[in-house]
Amino acid sequence: MTDEDVDDASEGRAVDHADDVGGTRLARRWRALDRGWQALCLGLAIVFVHLVIYPV
Repeated sequence: MTDEDVDDASEGRAVDHADDVGGTRLARRWRALDRGWQALCLGLAIVFVHLVIYPV
């Protein structure tokens, strides 16, 4: 935490640490996808997990 963060918090301004938390390459690419593509990827991942757990 820097002095700047303390000053912002004491003045009632919100301190955003999104760059620190979600700064991974995968997270940035995921947020850049359109919602439709996100839904498609999530659906395919769920199908893949089901195929691994319950092979046909």
